[in-house]
Amino acid sequence: MKTYYIKKMDKLRIRKIKFQQNNCEIYIKKDKEIKKIIKKFQKRDINYVVLDKELVKNKNFINALNANDIRIFDGRWLIKYLNLEILEYIIENSNLKKEEIELAITTDEISDLVIENIKILAKQYKKLIVVTSHIEKLRKIEKKIYEKEGIMIVISNNTKKSLLKSKIIINMDFNKQKINKYKINENAIIINLEGDIKIENKRFNGININDYEIQIGREETIWRESQDKFYNKDLFESIIYVRDTYNNIRKMIKKNKVQIKELYGLNGKIERFS
Repeated sequence: MKTYYIKKMDKLRIRKIKFQQNNCEIYIKKDKEIKKIIKKFQKRDINYVVLDKELVKNKNFINALNANDIRIFDGRWLIKYLNLEILEYIIENSNLKKEEIELAITTDEISDLVIENIKILAKQYKKLIVVTSHIEKLRKIEKKIYEKEGIMIVISNNTKKSLLKSKIIINMDFNKQKINKYKINENAIIINLEGDIKIENKRFNGININDYEIQIGREETIWRESQDKFYNKDLFESIIYVRDTYNNIRKMIKKNKVQIKELYGLNGKIERFS
């Protein structure tokens, strides 16, 4: 798997697209130029890309990449392995006490990744509630977790009560329509792992997190020319992206001393919680 790192040209040069090893610079002024760029990518069999901070704002370019099955490393795969770091960041920058937090996970995809997240978070938090439409499927998993780990979790799908007391909600995969069916704690902190979710309840005064950035203790892992033009989360995801076990990916995260640098909500950058 070869990843190309795509930067936006500051101004038009001799060519509108320039390749150098696995680096690429492109010039986009009009949408019609996007088709030409995609064709160039296809000729080179480019299937994986990291976009710089300017290009991630270009929705038409991103839509074109997605339509042509070109994978964009945007931190969305990585974030599902960073729940411990995100929760640590929130607790350190808020008035919350870990032992008093009621934590909720919303999910309808009962995957191995979700199960591992449930197990590890249930060990660290006093009360964990899992909100899902697939209650019977999760009941079997709940029994196995209890028999093997001695951990009890609460499972619910009550739209009026399930999320009413949860101070922190980790939204693994509920879309906008699904999560807005539930009554949510008005002051909750919601971590949307899929991103771009808006809570429609006008009384909601909590923090709705849709994006993030990381800092890496071992900077040499992601070092490259013009590194500051890219997001660290995108660079790191492109490097460790692999189909592997939850524990092995967590080991890579710990080895590189990854921490949360910032969390972004719908109302701007969130650096400290109050």
